[in-house]
Amino acid sequence: MIISNMTILTPKFSENFLKTRSKLIFLIGSIFTSLGILLVTVGGSWDITNHLLSKPETFFSPPHALMYSGVAVSLTGVVLSFVGWKNLQNFKTSYFLPFKIKLIGIALLTGAGPLDFVWHSYFGLDGLLSPPHFTLITGMFLCSVGGMIGISRYLKFTNSHSIVKYLLVLAVIPVWLSASGIISSLSLPFSSTDFFEFNPEPTIAFIIASLAYPFLISFSSTLIFRLSNYQFGMLSILGGLFLLIYSSTAIVPNFAMFDTVQFYSLNLIPFVISDIFLKMNRSRISRFFVGGLLGSVFYMVYYPYVMYTYNEIFLGKLVSPSLIYFVYFELIQTVLIYTLIPAIILGILGVIISAKFSKKILMT
Repeated sequence: MIISNMTILTPKFSENFLKTRSKLIFLIGSIFTSLGILLVTVGGSWDITNHLLSKPETFFSPPHALMYSGVAVSLTGVVLSFVGWKNLQNFKTSYFLPFKIKLIGIALLTGAGPLDFVWHSYFGLDGLLSPPHFTLITGMFLCSVGGMIGISRYLKFTNSHSIVKYLLVLAVIPVWLSASGIISSLSLPFSSTDFFEFNPEPTIAFIIASLAYPFLISFSSTLIFRLSNYQFGMLSILGGLFLLIYSSTAIVPNFAMFDTVQFYSLNLIPFVISDIFLKMNRSRISRFFVGGLLGSVFYMVYYPYVMYTYNEIFLGKLVSPSLIYFVYFELIQTVLIYTLIPAIILGILGVIISAKFSKKILMT
């Protein structure tokens, strides 16, 4: 009799648990999705560096293992998101959008693997902009956006405390990194192979990099500031984490550039200045100043590989990984002359769009 009662109670307990904890389960799913994409983007950036350094590549190389792990974590996150969403009693419609975006993203992300295998089987090595890689990056971006919206809405609906809001750093950084991957694919000359020439035309690559990178830095930085309800420190932490990841995957593995890590770390200064400035004054003029400031430093923030885009149009040199540092500084004055004003304008535009986007995310 006792056993029979326990058998009846167990499903009811599980059902009640899922219903009462459904929002938390959805949050955990969103965290897993964002964390997984963070791992994939870190592995992807590291893998690009290894390719440029002509390091031996195996199926289970450390960057690849990191990417596979990230896909598994994201897939787990999407499954948890579905379980949480299905058992929601309230806000079901509000949480459907991030779940739907994650579902599309994970479909592209997992589908890119078999597609990449077939592509390699027929065409050998592929470039950065091959169809499988672009499918992968698009899936990463959609998963990261779904995770960000899911985390942001949970924090908004539950009126979470300040310390919990630091989850927004985990929410926004994969969006920034995966969007950077899309821009890099469309602007870096790393897509020429024996079978296909997918390298972007240099002038088009120049325009894409000069407009998209400044916009993205400003958009990501001011977005987290708004999503956190103007919490001081968010902008600096987000910028610092991006710089740490980028330096760890694009600079440190190249021993010829290892000494430039200290130079690269100076890029944290504009983020800290922006954080302090917005703490003191949140007027429209102040926000535009911050957007223009962050947009203007894009060439420094995306060191070293952004150099390849501008080298294509200004110098046309054959650059070895050991000479990146020197060519970068050879180009910096010319690049700033051509890009500084557009970068400031696009940085300001990033502020405007992030304001509209944050309202959509928070449903205000």
